[in-house]
Amino acid sequence: MKTETLESLCELVVDCPHSTPKWTNEGVIVLRNQNIRNGRLDLSDPSFTDRKHFQERIKRAQPQAGDIVITREAPMGEVCIIPEGLECCLGQRQVLLRPRKNVDGKYLFYSLQSKYVKEQIAWSDGTGSTVSNIRIPVLKGFMIPRLDNESGVSEILAVLDEKIELNRKQNRTLEAIAQALFKRWFVEFEFPDENGRPYKSSGGAMQPSELGEIPVGWEVGSIGDLVELKKLGVNPEDHPEDYFHHFSIPNFDDGQAAKPELGSTILSNKYLVHGNSILVSKLNPRFPRIWPVLHVPSNLSVCSTEFQVLAPVGEAYSFVLYLLKSPYVASEMVMRASGTSGSHQRISPNDLLSIEVSKPAKHLVERFHSAVFENIRKAQANLEENRVLASARDTLLPKLMSGELRVA
Repeated sequence: MKTETLESLCELVVDCPHSTPKWTNEGVIVLRNQNIRNGRLDLSDPSFTDRKHFQERIKRAQPQAGDIVITREAPMGEVCIIPEGLECCLGQRQVLLRPRKNVDGKYLFYSLQSKYVKEQIAWSDGTGSTVSNIRIPVLKGFMIPRLDNESGVSEILAVLDEKIELNRKQNRTLEAIAQALFKRWFVEFEFPDENGRPYKSSGGAMQPSELGEIPVGWEVGSIGDLVELKKLGVNPEDHPEDYFHHFSIPNFDDGQAAKPELGSTILSNKYLVHGNSILVSKLNPRFPRIWPVLHVPSNLSVCSTEFQVLAPVGEAYSFVLYLLKSPYVASEMVMRASGTSGSHQRISPNDLLSIEVSKPAKHLVERFHSAVFENIRKAQANLEENRVLASARDTLLPKLMSGELRVA
């Protein structure tokens, strides 16, 4: 395999300022390692600094479209590409790479994710031991595979990534629509009345309750009135040769994709998961994990016992899903959680099910389900398509980089 050093392929290799940014509530975006995962730059939860400190942090170089950022530690070796139109600066433990004009930047980006380079990232040069951070001289010396048709390789992989990102954007839109409708109907009480007018602002009658004023005809109940708690357990280790689709917390965080795993590799008892259920994480409710499961990949679908498996009653599925995602329920879960530390707090099933909620008239719950269930279904289909696309990309990447597959 023909290779060249990373430094020889870049016109700039710039380490980040070795100082903590001054954090502000708004201003210019500061990239953080938590924003860079699996080749993506995720700025859904951005961090900022003011203009003065931004200028100080870009003295060596200001990130521009097409630059590559690689993390030096915590985690190590994650990469992303700076998109068009983003003004930002590096945070801590990051390095800016600017490919030379005659180098395909996207190819370099994908090569940094290849097994060939990942193995170099994982081991320090000459010491025979794994490293916890990447030193700049070692980074510059990484050997990058060179191919005859690098633009063709990057084009194939980029098409898959672009479709994955398109699906993610569509899911964000679908989610925003459903969230807005839930708030409009069940928080602001502006659901359509019998004449199609917004209920509360059109003079709809309200009544007092333990939760404040609610529309006449509504009741106060609990989440437990709306769902069944499923606790049928199985021990995958009793079936070591069978494949289980594992709804685990790491798999939720990695794109909400249940992954096939051999029973022999799944430790401890799990709950069986069935279709039309909702998984709610008990662990650390400050960062809620609500996982809708419309269909299961197989009868051997299981989830971590850190999840509670809830089955909404009747056509309450969509209402229950967005009720669980609502700020009110999220704050109640945080207040009811117990544990010795913030990162290991849990909410018990009884505490979750006992949360008091307002229960709308049945016809409204059914109407809401009819309005948003297709959004939920489409979002789930997009997630599954992304799982397949990512698998295809990850299968092609090493074969293309090694030359086992060639692009005409």
